[in-house]
Amino acid sequence: MKYSYFYIIIVCLIACQDNQNKYLNVSHDVGYIGMNQCAACHSEQYQSFIRTGMGKSFRPAIFTNSALDIDTVLFDSVTNFNYMPYWVGDSLFVKEYEVLKDNLVHDIDYYIDYIIGSGHHTNSHLFNNNGYLYQAPITYYTQDSILDFPPGFEDDNNTRFSRKMGLECVACHNAYPEFVLGSENKYNMIRYGIDCERCHGPGELHLKKIQSGDLTDTLNNIDYTIVNPSNLSVELQNDLCARCHLQGNAVLQPKKSFFDFLPGMYLKDVMDVYLPRYSNAENEFIMASHVDRMQLSQCYIQSDGNLSCVSCHNPHHSVKEMTTDFFNNKCMECHDKGHCHEEELNNNKIDNNCIMCHMPNSSTIDIPHVKITDHKIAIHYRDTSLKKNKKKVFLGLECVNNNNPTHESMAQAYLQQYERFENKSIYLDSVSYYLNNIDVNTNLGMYISIYYLFLKEDYSSIMEQITSLNVDSLLNYSLVHTDYSNQDAWTCYRIGEACTKEGDLKLAFKFYQQAVRLAPYNLEFRNKYGVALFYDNKIDFAIDEFNFILNEDNNFVSAYNNLGYLHFNLGEKDKALLNYNYALKLNPNHKKTLINKSSLLLFYEDSVKALLDVKKLLQLYPEDQEVINLLNKFNESS
Repeated sequence: MKYSYFYIIIVCLIACQDNQNKYLNVSHDVGYIGMNQCAACHSEQYQSFIRTGMGKSFRPAIFTNSALDIDTVLFDSVTNFNYMPYWVGDSLFVKEYEVLKDNLVHDIDYYIDYIIGSGHHTNSHLFNNNGYLYQAPITYYTQDSILDFPPGFEDDNNTRFSRKMGLECVACHNAYPEFVLGSENKYNMIRYGIDCERCHGPGELHLKKIQSGDLTDTLNNIDYTIVNPSNLSVELQNDLCARCHLQGNAVLQPKKSFFDFLPGMYLKDVMDVYLPRYSNAENEFIMASHVDRMQLSQCYIQSDGNLSCVSCHNPHHSVKEMTTDFFNNKCMECHDKGHCHEEELNNNKIDNNCIMCHMPNSSTIDIPHVKITDHKIAIHYRDTSLKKNKKKVFLGLECVNNNNPTHESMAQAYLQQYERFENKSIYLDSVSYYLNNIDVNTNLGMYISIYYLFLKEDYSSIMEQITSLNVDSLLNYSLVHTDYSNQDAWTCYRIGEACTKEGDLKLAFKFYQQAVRLAPYNLEFRNKYGVALFYDNKIDFAIDEFNFILNEDNNFVSAYNNLGYLHFNLGEKDKALLNYNYALKLNPNHKKTLINKSSLLLFYEDSVKALLDVKKLLQLYPEDQEVINLLNKFNESS
């Protein structure tokens, strides 16, 4: 729906009555115009900005955009898979293959659509399958010129080609994409690179103002149709940068999404960002924690909070193109040269570079092979042995952008820390404390409570809770909301899983069905719903469900496996084997498919072929009870 220019002005004036800012484009009624429109009038800034790390943060995977050295093969000793990137013309592919006794026993190729990362530190690689966006299992670390696994794929966590790229990640490395509501990782359209409007806000009002001939003398006045960050308060400037340069454990405020933050807003109005704090770990930090590190420094503290990111950075210019003198002069605006007490010899060694001494390049705790400027401006430890024998002790999660987070926010932070980063029981213990101060009868309270019990695998307590709240009321009145985070859908899914574990398949069916209604493009929800349909003897509907999944994403291994199991139960051996074999083509180590295929072969008395899969299962999962049961079954039939 198109709105008139004057109608939008009125709406924005109403929305901006809060005196925290007067910008008219801090409203979701104002449209985005794209950075090419900005370039028409601001060509100098545009040409400079597209050379920055932000401008190059997300690009098509063509040869000129890649730093990748392809003379390397990456080997995973856990899975025995090799990963080889290669170019065909201007198209990038990654081949996964396995060699056993000099025989190629598995190979599959994936076309790479996007490079994420500017190349200053890394190039990671994404692929798009019918709109569903995933990360490939290779990253090129440009500082060390090494091909290795992406962060999080190491230490027996190689998820191969199944890591979903959700809105939180993509929206920070990019202009806002067109995200499909009711999905985790499906997009109708993805733009290239962070653009002008991520820092200046949506440009529709500004463009209409200029086109109408209404020009503002910005040397003497502020044009309130577009945000100029230099005119914001220091706190709002830092919040603008913190949206992406304060990565950690982000908890959205109720009814907010990762689309909702706009320049000129307080970040805490959209999300709380948490970081774990430890004793004896002052010089450890994650890569994208620049704002937090700056605010820990004495320069920020002594400035009474008047130091901002743009005090030293011009976001339109790449730091790679700035001279040492540029940043030294920034330091000298507050410190005269006599302030430095370093010996002249040592000063000369670093070419009188303040940054090298007080903001050294340091390794990060979350991304390997990367060194980045530590934005905690300080006299850093020269003798690291002073602390090397002291134990690092977890102190708690700290909300670094909001001094007064709610109990609900704190509880969610600890739940997410446990599920996404470190599954340590101490995090769940902390959740139990905050739950005592939360009303679990509200939608948010119920979401947190069910989430907590689900991670604790306390399925019986989930059953007790939903029974006390009344199942029909939950399905018809409470768990009925759609949003970008799929909060109610996740609650339904977790309840469905609890019902399945507790053997109440009829009730599980109802909650899986509701999860699919609310989030129809979460394919794992649909996969579990398809299984529930099968157990409810709705065979044709189950087949339709699995086929829907594969029409959406033809790499969804579990759907092939479940179709195979369904056809096996219908006595359709060939169709079952066809689906099992395709699943194993995509993932030759998929445990459930190997078990199901072996069981089918044993049922049809083909023990020779079954033995091959049983041996592989024993090699991959020697202590798994399902595998042990299958081995006993095989021995009985032999």
